[in-house]
Amino acid sequence: MKSKASGWVLTIARTLDSLGIDHKPLFKKVGMDPEALKSRNSRFSEQSVRRLWQLAVLETKGMNFGLKVAEQIRPSTFDVVGYSMTCSATLREAMHRFARFEKLISNSATVKVTETPDTLKVSFDFNMGGGTQPVWQAVDTSLAGLVHFSSWIAGENITPITVSLRHNRPQDLSEYRKFFACPIHFSCSENSVVFRADDMDRPILSADEELASLLDTVAISNMAEVNERFAKRVRHCLEVQVAEGEISRCRTAQLMNMTERTLLRRLKDEGTTFQEVLDKFREELAYDYLLRSDMTIQEVSALLGFSEASTFSRAFKRWTGHSPSMNLHSQANSAARTVSGNKGTTH
Repeated sequence: MKSKASGWVLTIARTLDSLGIDHKPLFKKVGMDPEALKSRNSRFSEQSVRRLWQLAVLETKGMNFGLKVAEQIRPSTFDVVGYSMTCSATLREAMHRFARFEKLISNSATVKVTETPDTLKVSFDFNMGGGTQPVWQAVDTSLAGLVHFSSWIAGENITPITVSLRHNRPQDLSEYRKFFACPIHFSCSENSVVFRADDMDRPILSADEELASLLDTVAISNMAEVNERFAKRVRHCLEVQVAEGEISRCRTAQLMNMTERTLLRRLKDEGTTFQEVLDKFREELAYDYLLRSDMTIQEVSALLGFSEASTFSRAFKRWTGHSPSMNLHSQANSAARTVSGNKGTTH
């Protein structure tokens, strides 16, 4: 699933608020839960973030919203990658870390670093899926944000040699020229920013390569989680709902920051359905619960989200070929045989 890290989306929300526009109504309008911003582990679907960008651009017409968001970028915007960049020895090392772990920030973008003796170029390629083009203001934020963050961690202004953008030239270039302070080209074959090699060798104020290496390990682990099978992530959301006391397709979609339609489509892409994932999850939990002597079938049924014990019993029989009461009887007989065997043992 194409998705964005919560830190990136939070930066959009903070920018809206700074411009006097409450982000919460906009989030709700595009089906995103603003409360999910409080969790560092949350991710938002590319589709919903794209709709948020479109709505935000309409609300901030004429404000060059993409450049405004770039000014708000901090380490947390880039998740753990931002902190590892901040701890890098030089800007060059930071750029390579950014390219290596960009998928953790947004798995719809691919970043490439190309070096010559005099320059370092960072190129962005955006794959939104389905032939969809990125919102061009969001592309502005990607390039401008990297320039801004480079200056922020270096403690002095880093001015690029040149900036290239694939989208058409906006009518007013004044803020672009002020922000980048270098030649800017539009309708190009790529989205890229070129830096001076000397600038990339500048030391970073908070450099700590030992800590940066530890953060790299965290980033590698987090990327593995982002890339795990979609059905497994759905299962994690079902586990959350068991603790909440109610399981539903609607709540699962909310926890995954997407619509029910997108949820079902993604599962279909993996050759399964929501009901199949839910049945497998309930079956495994049912076995565990039925092993406990302190739980009745009615209690197990309620915990698994069934409206009635009889409905649970039918489902359990469909999964296993026998009723949950037979499973309890089998466990009881097994326990009795164990006790009997222990009594016959001499020491």
